Amino acid sequence: MVVRRGAAALVAAVALAGGVAQAKGDHAKGYVSSKGEWTLNVKETKYPAGFPNIHDHVMQVTADDGKVLQYTDNFAIGDGPMQHVSLDGTFDGKPHKMSNGQDMMVTLTENGYHDQYIAPNGTTGWDNCEYSKHVTVMTCHAGFIPAGSTTPVTFTEVWNKTK
Repeated sequence: MVVRRGAAALVAAVALAGGVAQAKGDHAKGYVSSKGEWTLNVKETKYPAGFPNIHDHVMQVTADDGKVLQYTDNFAIGDGPMQHVSLDGTFDGKPHKMSNGQDMMVTLTENGYHDQYIAPNGTTGWDNCEYSKHVTVMTCHAGFIPAGSTTPVTFTEVWNKTK
């Protein structure tokens, strides 16, 4: 059941899908940072049936220079309390420990970034995110496989840069 088993994985997936913002282009030449505030566009986001209600989802990217990546992802699921998940990492594709204990690996792509993660409970996930021309919209095709399952849960999140 996605709602029960997916809730913990969702926290990790949400932290990744929204939480890893970087920019277009080569960081050595013409790199455009995504530093700032990003808000989940609920109307454009497509979650599968039964997915938990995610709300008040805002990400603060405090560092993004094409090498260093630092952010805090803030969100609530259902009637639960606000959650805050942070990463102090790099775009080197190596594991970096997040504040919720998961290992996050992030690499730059031509128009965005790719990440993979492993949560402490064994859930694995990924995000393939692309930025609009002026880095004002981020679209992420993402998914995760809950611990003990072989069936991926996939979704699309759309984020607007709000500050």
